[in-house]
Amino acid sequence: MSLRLLLPLGGSALALLLAATTVSAQDYDSESSPRTTCESHFNKTQQCPFEGRARLARQLSVTRCVEDDNWGQRRGMLWVTDGCRAEFVAEERGRGRWPGRERDRDRDGERLVCESYENKEKQCRIRVRHDVRLVKQKSVTTCTEDRNWGWDRRGVWVSDGCRAEFRVY
Repeated sequence: MSLRLLLPLGGSALALLLAATTVSAQDYDSESSPRTTCESHFNKTQQCPFEGRARLARQLSVTRCVEDDNWGQRRGMLWVTDGCRAEFVAEERGRGRWPGRERDRDRDGERLVCESYENKEKQCRIRVRHDVRLVKQKSVTTCTEDRNWGWDRRGVWVSDGCRAEFRVY
């Protein structure tokens, strides 16, 4: 494309055209590892199930994805926000698990249903050895870890209308 064709477009149109031609997915990983795509649409936070320590493999968004700024990880979940859209791979160390997070003999864990009604906090007592995973949400209210549900060694808590089934390991 010649410069003569771009000049009549004006400054803002030229900037958009240049941005469109340079916006391509940035690939940080040439390996063919299994990938998980997690995307923030309309700058909203999105959570995606993920096993192991995540590494950004391929950025799909115009927005630059920066760990601990607009993407990160918490107990089996990957989160993206503020327009970050990317593909992630699990790092090889620890065979896809957090260090020190190996499960007991009972690989299925124990099922627990914990429900918050009338937006009140509810404590559901159960012994937690290693981890808790949200398996099935039962409420209209979105259950978000560390916002309206969480856990410690004594059990699981829910609040603000979160109702869900959990697996306790």
